[in-house]
Amino acid sequence: MKKTLLLLGLVLLPAALFAQGTVNFANNNNTRMTTNSTATPPPGQLANQAGNTQLGFTVGFYFAPQGTTDLNAFNLLTPTTTSLAGIGVGTFNGNGGTNLTIPGNTGQAIAFQVRAWSTFAGSTYALARSTPNAYLGSTAIGEVTPSTGIAAAALIFGTNPGQVGGFVLSPAIPEPSSIALGLLGLGAIALFRRRK
Repeated sequence: MKKTLLLLGLVLLPAALFAQGTVNFANNNNTRMTTNSTATPPPGQLANQAGNTQLGFTVGFYFAPQGTTDLNAFNLLTPTTTSLAGIGVGTFNGNGGTNLTIPGNTGQAIAFQVRAWSTFAGSTYALARSTPNAYLGSTAIGEVTPSTGIAAAALIFGTNPGQVGGFVLSPAIPEPSSIALGLLGLGAIALFRRRK
């Protein structure tokens, strides 16, 4: 018996020393993504009467050191995932499994945010912000301590402290700088025509 325990301890020790922090990258029926319009869902998307999204959205996990509030300081952890009808309207889980490994994390608390956007708008949330007809949205900033060792991956969606709830996907609003450039271009065209 002692030999078995010793052998088990020797096997588990390296795993514990090199354990990486993991989180469960999936939401549920109580924490759905929803669109803000049932009459006009995003192009090529489906919506039910509650305005829940069904297809064509990329969902990304963004993380930063604990206490971070600057949204630009968050990094996208790949792989991202796509919302699928078979999982449930407005719900998703990670491609190839629901657990994400946080690189270099051995159990330190982190800040995180889940962001989703129309898949056709590109590979990142930032690209989607400037894409016409794209829908996008994000959760509140949450905080979680990733699980290590053989513990189940830490849940990020829910009602417990640090967890986040569902969120709404809305049409992208162009950045003020994009609007300013557009107006500047129109002004230049008007001036050019006036000189002719």
